[in-house]
Amino acid sequence: MGKGDDFERECCRYLSLWWSEGEDDDLIWRNRIRRTSKTPKREQQLGDLISTHPTTIPLLETFNIEIKTGYSKTRKGTKVKNIPWDILDIIDSTKVKGAKVFLDFWDQTLADAEKSNRIPVLIFKRDYHVPCVAMLRKDVRGITDFSGPSLLTCTKVTLSNNIDIFRRDTFFERLSPTAVRALHKETKGEAI
Repeated sequence: MGKGDDFERECCRYLSLWWSEGEDDDLIWRNRIRRTSKTPKREQQLGDLISTHPTTIPLLETFNIEIKTGYSKTRKGTKVKNIPWDILDIIDSTKVKGAKVFLDFWDQTLADAEKSNRIPVLIFKRDYHVPCVAMLRKDVRGITDFSGPSLLTCTKVTLSNNIDIFRRDTFFERLSPTAVRALHKETKGEAI
């Protein structure tokens, strides 16, 4: 079992506990549906997570959440090694390998969010580092209408004036499930 699978499961538990305020750790799980052009409601199958309980529908209808770590380099199906990468590779690497890893993750997150008409959220983890959350700056500002300005004042890194990157724990400490429900009601026109 790969480290990506482990990280996805850990994020599912983390988000379930956050959403339920510590009550339940299995409200959200990994999406393992193979999407094709013939998949019914395929736009709802985008993202790495699915709801296993109706209470989480506002979260997953509002955000397209992708969960990524890194990939192993393979040679004819044989695992060679993990490709080390870091977000700072965008700045200080002469090779684009690390930058390409993050940007590929982000491009997939954006594409799926656009197809599903949801807000893109990338939760990622680099080897031996804390998990992070990446969002478009305009979406972070839009969320603050519902959560208050605390997301804007926490420590973050901004790339190209478009992408804000937060520590995952700090991001979810500052964003409440109540705020997400209010955002969902406003953007989707439904109360759940």
